[in-house]
Amino acid sequence: MWSSLPLTLGIELIIFGGGVLLYTRATKANDAIGRWAFWGLVGFLLVVYARNIFGAPPPSAEAIAWVGQLQWLIVLWGFWIDKHRGTIRQG
Repeated sequence: MWSSLPLTLGIELIIFGGGVLLYTRATKANDAIGRWAFWGLVGFLLVVYARNIFGAPPPSAEAIAWVGQLQWLIVLWGFWIDKHRGTIRQG
């Protein structure tokens, strides 16, 4: 699998899609922020993933360090979204 880019991409996207599916089945949007910010985050993560696979390598180690620190903004984005979504009671 490691030597096959299409197989790796397929498996990773299936896992990502499965996570999105599980989250959307377990929660519901309480408002527009919970709906659109969530799908914005999903789209953003897919764009970042594609850029990591098909984009140019980072220009320096310092750039990698800054991007690593900025990843905390994604965590905050997810926390903000989760505050605008509620759990679906299964019964």
